Amino acid sequence: MSFLRSSIARMDALASAGLAKPPTTQPELRRQLAKFDTNVGAAEPTVDLKPFLRGAVQTGAHALPRFQLNRVLRGAWCDAEFDDLGSAALDRAVGDLRRSSDQAVIDGYLTYFPKDRPIIGKLAAAASSAAQRYEWTWRDRNMRWSLFTPGQGPSKVALDFISRDTAGIEQLLRGTGLGTNLAASGFGQATFAQACVATAGLPSRHAVGAQRNILALFDKDALAGQLELVVRALLEPWISEKPDPEHRKAISAFLLDQVGDPRLQRTRWARIVNSLAETIGEARAREIAQVFKRWLTEVAMREFFRAIAKTTDRPDQWAQREKFWMAYLDEGLVTDAWPALGIRARNRIEEIIRQSGERPEYGIIRGGTASSSSIIMRIGDLRIAEWSDSGSCRFWSDSDPGAPPLYAKTYDGGKLRTTAGRADFEFESHVPASPGWETKFAGIIHRRTSISHPRSGKGRARNWNDKW
Repeated sequence: MSFLRSSIARMDALASAGLAKPPTTQPELRRQLAKFDTNVGAAEPTVDLKPFLRGAVQTGAHALPRFQLNRVLRGAWCDAEFDDLGSAALDRAVGDLRRSSDQAVIDGYLTYFPKDRPIIGKLAAAASSAAQRYEWTWRDRNMRWSLFTPGQGPSKVALDFISRDTAGIEQLLRGTGLGTNLAASGFGQATFAQACVATAGLPSRHAVGAQRNILALFDKDALAGQLELVVRALLEPWISEKPDPEHRKAISAFLLDQVGDPRLQRTRWARIVNSLAETIGEARAREIAQVFKRWLTEVAMREFFRAIAKTTDRPDQWAQREKFWMAYLDEGLVTDAWPALGIRARNRIEEIIRQSGERPEYGIIRGGTASSSSIIMRIGDLRIAEWSDSGSCRFWSDSDPGAPPLYAKTYDGGKLRTTAGRADFEFESHVPASPGWETKFAGIIHRRTSISHPRSGKGRARNWNDKW
């Protein structure tokens, strides 16, 4: 680097003496030199860095050659163990100004950004002074984003982050000097965290672009420790709204891959909720997690009914059942839904569902009619098993130990089709009757949960001669 600067200085001296400047060499050298001011470099592997820093402690910052001093200025912030060494190095750098050391201070600040340690104040002040000393990009960046004010820099970059479309993010990151990978630096990770918080607070109509940026830039190796913030950013804007299907699928696929299904991976989701609860309260944290469960419940029901509609030999009857149960779903009254597929029906139904781009989970029914499938639902405190064939619909109290469990991987077909049980169990067929099975089912559900059907209301009252 010093060689490049000397070359340019020599050419400027020659030009000032009346000699022509080389037409191509000098501009190319200036372009190459400008790159040194452009982006923060990658962090040195700690396996190499820490032994060097421990040796530098023994030598003392005042006695280090310049290249070793700069190495300390870049890397001392990797661990609080070396904060005293870094502080001494800063004192020397401030007292003996060199551009290479100023760049090293900036690199160290951005790379490790030790915001939770007392040394951050001194390091930030040194980086801010270094940025102001020259006519270079760091001065402009600091003026625009307050990079060297720890309490403001990440937030200001994050505000730009959430306002850009995905195509403009790379330009933004290069413009800030963070490079193309936010996860590669401590400042970048702090910016990503602030972007997640800012996105979570956006109205749903404005959140889509920011969420796409988060999905595009998430690095599971470097940002896994911020996963709860990503969950919040992706779900909180949708507490009261629904995203379009393709955006929902993208978010769902990410969450299923990175965290898992909240109905099955309960421990992992409990950790997410507990972590969020520390900053936003338990009620809000649970409400956020419930958004994803609601999506999965809706997908499970809609895809089950859609798949059966394509495979049943009585589409007219199935259309009646779909219309009846979907009315509950559309009003948010179905809190859980879990398909249980017959062994023979499984492959065909699964293929139909996969073609939609959805990734629903389901259980398998062993025993009984291999071509029959069921959807197990919860409405209020009532557990319901509806069937794909002419089998009767079954109703259990949610607390009944004989009720089929939700989210099981296998079900006993005989038990699932039981016709006997405790007093709170009943089963009813779909045989049309005046005024119809729909009002009878609506009546059962209202009697046992006080929940009215969106169309049939409280349903048909129970008469003295009705067994139900």
